[in-house]
Amino acid sequence: MRKTANLQFLGGVMVLGLTASLYYSFTKKRKDNLTDKFLMILTQKLDPSSKGLASENAFDIRYKDRVLHTISGNIAVLKKSRAIQLAKQLHAGFKPWYQDDNEELIYTILRECKDKVQVSQMAKAYRDEYKINLIEQLQKHFNATEIAKVLAIVNPLPPYRTV
Repeated sequence: MRKTANLQFLGGVMVLGLTASLYYSFTKKRKDNLTDKFLMILTQKLDPSSKGLASENAFDIRYKDRVLHTISGNIAVLKKSRAIQLAKQLHAGFKPWYQDDNEELIYTILRECKDKVQVSQMAKAYRDEYKINLIEQLQKHFNATEIAKVLAIVNPLPPYRTV
């Protein structure tokens, strides 16, 4: 009898722990989404010259998911390992404040992306790896001319490619 009561208590504690961890995961994801939206709106208000980056779908980390939900058929996507590799190469182009950034490396990596879905995948991998949004990183390191060049590379890309 006592053994059954202990097992019931242990089961209750495990269910409570699982519920708490799920609640934490969902609230953290919701806060991340709200923070991303808030930062995008704030940057548009504070710096209208960078509005182009924030309004470009390619830098939205959820763009791939939206495309996959709205388009029927097979969409060409990067493998996660390739997106992480591109994000790491892109990060290598950003230098500390006392050194010059390697803009050409960053432009080259952006040119490797064949569509906006791939840019979005790289932006998501960048945020996951370095805990900063790619838009914020570009705004921190690039001036208006360099941002215009980034947009000139990304804007002509097709939204997605089918396989």
